[in-house]
Amino acid sequence: MHPASPQPTAPLPRIAFARGAYAGWWVAGAVALVGFSRVAFFNPVLGVFIDPLQQEFDWSRAEIAGALSLGTLIAGLAAPFIGHWIDRWGSRWFMAGTVAALVLLLLLLASMETLWQFYVLFGAGRALVTAILDIAIVVTVSNWFIRHRGRATGLTMVGTRAGMAVMPLVVLLFLSVADWRAAFAALGLLLLVVAVAPPYLLIRRRPEDLGLTPDGDRRAPAHTAGGSPASDPRWTVRQVLRTRAFWFLLAGMCALYFVGGATNLAMASHLQDNGLSQATAITVVTVWAFVGIGGGMAGGELRERLGVRFALPLVMLLTTGSLTILLTVENVWMAYLFAITHGLAFGAQLPLTQIALADYFGRWSVGSVRGVSAPALWGINAAGPVTAGLVFDARGSYDLLFVAFIGVMLLGATVILFAGRPPSPPQTAREPAARRA
Repeated sequence: MHPASPQPTAPLPRIAFARGAYAGWWVAGAVALVGFSRVAFFNPVLGVFIDPLQQEFDWSRAEIAGALSLGTLIAGLAAPFIGHWIDRWGSRWFMAGTVAALVLLLLLLASMETLWQFYVLFGAGRALVTAILDIAIVVTVSNWFIRHRGRATGLTMVGTRAGMAVMPLVVLLFLSVADWRAAFAALGLLLLVVAVAPPYLLIRRRPEDLGLTPDGDRRAPAHTAGGSPASDPRWTVRQVLRTRAFWFLLAGMCALYFVGGATNLAMASHLQDNGLSQATAITVVTVWAFVGIGGGMAGGELRERLGVRFALPLVMLLTTGSLTILLTVENVWMAYLFAITHGLAFGAQLPLTQIALADYFGRWSVGSVRGVSAPALWGINAAGPVTAGLVFDARGSYDLLFVAFIGVMLLGATVILFAGRPPSPPQTAREPAARRA
């Protein structure tokens, strides 16, 4: 089968081409808003709800974290199929439809009364965010950018980090003037206003579908920074699974996903357990998120200059230092020091983990490759919050957990270094027939 020529598809709105702007940057902006929306079912937001849910329902922290982990596990099982579909059909409808579903789930969470309802509603939202939006974001940016993939992904992560900064504040505001039910409803209305329409209006499958090229170039350059071929090699999933690089990357990213999932859920509660007020803890989380915006942009730049192989271990080392601070936090200034260092490190991790597989194995099957890696990544991510909850329920502290996390991160950084340079594919795989965006 020969590579397909661009298929007729709906053009982007005229504004996307105003003043000669490459349409891919407008696509990246829409993806950033989708990234903002998915934070409603992220660990830091759920972490703010832990105390009010415990007070009203007397649920344990492990029980609350279980809904997050259940949704993540379901997503890991569904992702291999979804990744293939997004590669074929594009992410436009997947993104718009998923955000609309998140709005409905948040509004229903505002009226829940039982633990099983919480598991069904929050678990479903977490599954949609993880199985669909995570892959759709990776596929969209990877298809529209090669040479500037790091910077473009850093831009899209601005939305995610802004969500981590804004949504806990929204929750805190409504907790102070109303209750947790109003806070869930407010998040749903926020998503409805901000993130339902942009993906439908602006996102398309690939630039070739509109007669464009990645990065807006007339012709793709020979190489990108970090040793990645700018033409993006064509791999099949079967070929990828036979490489050493894939398994080393996957193992290193599993370390990140395990530690990140537990830390992001536990940090607000840990700060309160160490004597900070709820308002101070949430303010620290907000600073952490805003600092992460700069971290996300820095992560994209590190990819451009060092490549994923060296950039990811570097930020993982910074993460270990920040976890040491969190472990020993005793006062407000130490809490803010943690927020700055971990915010930078975690913010930089996000774009690097999003584009690692695309940088190594190209954009043509990145959804499928991301999908087959999802059971491991999201399975270990689901274990993190439950592990944190069980450790706290058993010991009354997260301290032992954070000590273990430092070792896990150091091991993960070492493993990624052994992934080596992006390998050459054993043979050229043809692009599947183009589908309508």
